[in-house]
Amino acid sequence: MSVGHEFRPPREFVWTSAPRIGSNSTASDFGVVARNLRVSELQRLLSRFSPAEPDHSEANSDGTVDAIRRLFPYIWPQKRRLAWSVIFGVLVAAFWGLDLLAAKPLLDILTVGSPHVTIPLQIAEASKEIDDRTANIAELDRELETLKQENAGHDDPRVVEATQKRVNNQAKRTDAEWVRYRLHWIQRVVLPWTPVDTFHYFAMIIGLLLLGTAIKGIFIYLQDVLIGDVAERALMNVRKKLLRKILNLDYQTLSAEGTGGLMSRFTYDTEQLATGVTLLGGKLVREPLKCLACAVMALFLNWRLTLLALACVPLLALAFGKFGRLLKRASKRMMESMSRIYKVLEETFDGLKVVIAFDAGSKHRRAFNDEYRRYYGKAMRLVRIDAVAKPTMELLGMMALCLALLPGAYLVLRGETSLWGIRLSSGPMDVATLGTLYAMLAGMLDPCRKMSTTYSRLKKSTAAMERVFAMIDATSKVQEPANAQPLPRLSQAIEFKDVCFGYTARQAAEQRGLVLDHFNLKVDAGEVIAIVGHNGCGKSTLMQLLPRFFDPTSGEVYLDGLSLREVKLADLRRQIGVVTQDTVLFDDSIYENIRYGRPDATRKEIEEAARQAHVMPIVDALPQGFEARVGEKGRTLSGGQRQRIALARAILRDPAVMILDEATSAADAESEALIHKALKEFAPGRTMLLISHTMSASLLDFVTRIVVMEDGRVLATGRHEDLLRTCSVYQRLYTASSRKMLTLDSPPFSNVAPSKAAA
Repeated sequence: MSVGHEFRPPREFVWTSAPRIGSNSTASDFGVVARNLRVSELQRLLSRFSPAEPDHSEANSDGTVDAIRRLFPYIWPQKRRLAWSVIFGVLVAAFWGLDLLAAKPLLDILTVGSPHVTIPLQIAEASKEIDDRTANIAELDRELETLKQENAGHDDPRVVEATQKRVNNQAKRTDAEWVRYRLHWIQRVVLPWTPVDTFHYFAMIIGLLLLGTAIKGIFIYLQDVLIGDVAERALMNVRKKLLRKILNLDYQTLSAEGTGGLMSRFTYDTEQLATGVTLLGGKLVREPLKCLACAVMALFLNWRLTLLALACVPLLALAFGKFGRLLKRASKRMMESMSRIYKVLEETFDGLKVVIAFDAGSKHRRAFNDEYRRYYGKAMRLVRIDAVAKPTMELLGMMALCLALLPGAYLVLRGETSLWGIRLSSGPMDVATLGTLYAMLAGMLDPCRKMSTTYSRLKKSTAAMERVFAMIDATSKVQEPANAQPLPRLSQAIEFKDVCFGYTARQAAEQRGLVLDHFNLKVDAGEVIAIVGHNGCGKSTLMQLLPRFFDPTSGEVYLDGLSLREVKLADLRRQIGVVTQDTVLFDDSIYENIRYGRPDATRKEIEEAARQAHVMPIVDALPQGFEARVGEKGRTLSGGQRQRIALARAILRDPAVMILDEATSAADAESEALIHKALKEFAPGRTMLLISHTMSASLLDFVTRIVVMEDGRVLATGRHEDLLRTCSVYQRLYTASSRKMLTLDSPPFSNVAPSKAAA
């Protein structure tokens, strides 16, 4: 057939040969299957290339899938951004493959010349091949007809040989028809838009390559920005959920975790989680798609050599799984060690005044260094695993590249289509095809190398996700009742009935035993009870049961006959005001710290609470008045000033029950007297529970009853004068308190004779 002959698509598509793709092959080769191949043989052949059923056990065993599944609800609200990110990732992969495919026309120009010259020649060769194969088929048809007239059977060797030859000739004719059809299309549609001059054509390809790279860069930018936005929004939602969960957990669980552990989860772990989101929507989408794009184009060039290179994929998968498990375990241990470093730093910074006063900096440095050495060991283990993973993956990738390159080079250099009797190409390969195939396989290797690094970072993120979601999934030991009872304002009594309590193992319960041991106490509404006892007898623990910071191990606490477990926590805590020994103020103004007790209070109510707690002298002495900031933890104020502001906050709440745990421990005698005066004025109509070590005259003036505790039980209860006569423990406590107050030049007790105090 002449070159100028009018071209048309192939007139028939007879699927009559095994799949074959080479330098002259086309997309039709993917659909070609031998007509005379038995079904069983075809199934056996296909089974060799069918992907095995995915094994999810490994993914589930290391928790990666579960962690990603848990993360999904935080990502899904940004589904549009995520979808666009994936679309841009697909476009990046497409341009990545097209950039590498540009090697084919560049190498063709350098080796065989301009396509304006070579394509007409190739069309002529394809047309000649079609004519030759058509003639061979006609001759074989005549031969088969002759054998049929001679009554030769289907199993006759001559019939089998002639049939096989006919199949091969028809397959080659179909290949040639597709090649000619493709070349005609290029000649008609593409070549008119390209320069005729060889160098100009080469320069045009280079220009298109640069343009494609620039467009790919734009798509990478858009994808990274979008997935970064998704990651930050997901991080914000996770942190909101984590904070909400922490604020709803019981105090005992949070104390066991520690501030350092909570901060580690809230900062480092959640940052790692955000990194995981970025990887999942960024590189873990883009890099596999880039690899896939190169694989498809490599299969188009020569599917046999490409499959030979992909023989290393199972080894890569095994290596990924092994290194992934090691990386995740190492990451989790490293993050746990980081939490302990946070705790050491927290103790050091919180107690900085004591550290400086006792010149104990070296002790804290040693503690930090010891903990950091342990962290260093765990971090270096992670580094070593990661360092081994990268070259291992690169070595396996290079092995895959060599598995295809060496046989391909043999075919080009020897002009062969098979190696050791195994057909590797449908036709002779040229340098341009081999070079482009190498570029495609190298293009697959680069994403695989990046994915090994990305995979190690994803494993760190997965470990962080598990730690974060473990905290989110934590169950509070203090549960809201399913059918809560209404809790009116306290009007009858508070009762501790056979209460036992012991701290959890993490809080050294084995060493302390039960802190409260069958404790029983009834406090009538309106009473002012002072609870005294030696350190460790359970006073503070008892007071923490009332607002349900934690629940008794056994026994019950009742308000007006209702168990605390039967009422809503909000209803219960709304009736309670608390002033603790370690006064907590927030880095805000005095006004806002008082308003914290009741956010909906008016300014007049806040000023009245400040007046009752004797805070106004503090306010009047400051240039900014109520708007003066108290600093971090109120450190710009004295201990007594902080406690008066904390008392004003509790007064503003208008509680039915007031709990004061060593509320004057940091106050001087003057501040203590002012606080007691404020409490005396505030006491009518309220129930007060006070823990104190110093029984001053101002305190005894309004206390209605004193409870003496020892070893988690009530040892004695009564008025001051009665306990001095009947309770030796109270006598010792009172004597020690009196001596302490005298040492501090406090005024003597006006209502107790010295001789009686000594008794």
